[in-house]
Amino acid sequence: MAKKLFIAATGSNVGKTSIALGLMYLLRKKYKRVGFIKPVSQRFVEVSKNKVGEDARLMKECFKLNYQLSDMNPVVVEKGLTTKHINGEIKISLENRIQHAYKQIEKDADLVLIEGSGHAGVGSVMGMSNAHVARMLDAKVILVCEGGIGRAVDKMSLDKALFEQKGCQIAGVVVNKVLQTKYQKISGLLKKWFNKNKIPLCGILPYSSCLSVPSLFTIAKEIKAVVENGEKYLEQNVEKIIVGAMQPDTLLDILKSIDQKILLIASSDRVDILTAVLSKCHANNNIAGILLSGNRELPESIKDILKIVNMPILRADKDVYELASQVHELTTKITIRDTNKIKTLYELVEEYMDIDAINESL
Repeated sequence: MAKKLFIAATGSNVGKTSIALGLMYLLRKKYKRVGFIKPVSQRFVEVSKNKVGEDARLMKECFKLNYQLSDMNPVVVEKGLTTKHINGEIKISLENRIQHAYKQIEKDADLVLIEGSGHAGVGSVMGMSNAHVARMLDAKVILVCEGGIGRAVDKMSLDKALFEQKGCQIAGVVVNKVLQTKYQKISGLLKKWFNKNKIPLCGILPYSSCLSVPSLFTIAKEIKAVVENGEKYLEQNVEKIIVGAMQPDTLLDILKSIDQKILLIASSDRVDILTAVLSKCHANNNIAGILLSGNRELPESIKDILKIVNMPILRADKDVYELASQVHELTTKITIRDTNKIKTLYELVEEYMDIDAINESL
């Protein structure tokens, strides 16, 4: 039988998928055959008319796994599934579906990494909470919580209690996104607390802006924008949003004063802004890309400039401020195209994750 490790988070957006990706990278150095399954997924994409979880697809592509996606993600929570489950309209046992899929993954694995879908209680409405699934698969649990001291410990303690109530063993805790300026102080205090309470601490990772901001590719995908130019440069990250609603000279002065990667959002009829920015893009190399609002056809003068510059241009038929709001509220998710993010993640886990402690717990 394969060893089993279940990764759960104490809340949303704490970086569980990133930690799972990093752990997969490290574990493959220790074990010849490492399998992956995400039993229940809430975010999915369509592949060949089938709904598959984003995280399962990322793992399959990133590590060239030979498993069927339907086994790597047996339950996809699409709209209406919880209602059907409560009304008794689901005839196939979700528990049986997960167990069958897990057996397919385990056949060719020395260790199976199991990614949960949130905190310990997520999925309870269908009788498939993370704690229940981890116990059903008899897996040890790694809890991922967000940086800080009080908040990290409080949320971890709450989830730990539910997992243990279900009969799961906590193999360790990973604290993610600790501010660089407070890293020494916070990491020192956390190590003391976890050591005192005899809870294995398997890693304390510092906050990385590279991992926490969206790439142009993610933005285009999430807001359903059309890529007008520079498609091969969509891996660039966006650190700041500027709405181009001022005079061109004023905008150029603002752009010069910012040392972060910028997404400029402007109306497609602001030819004056587009001309000014594109003609100066060699001087303002902090512009990651431009997002155009509206469906007005670009004039030939702008198209001529685009032929000689590599600036990514996105377009969405929405209001400028609606686009700015949507981009601002995006949840950052790593994709296979985010090569810089993945490289940064691997470097972080190698430096800050104690893979030996995790391996010992197994």
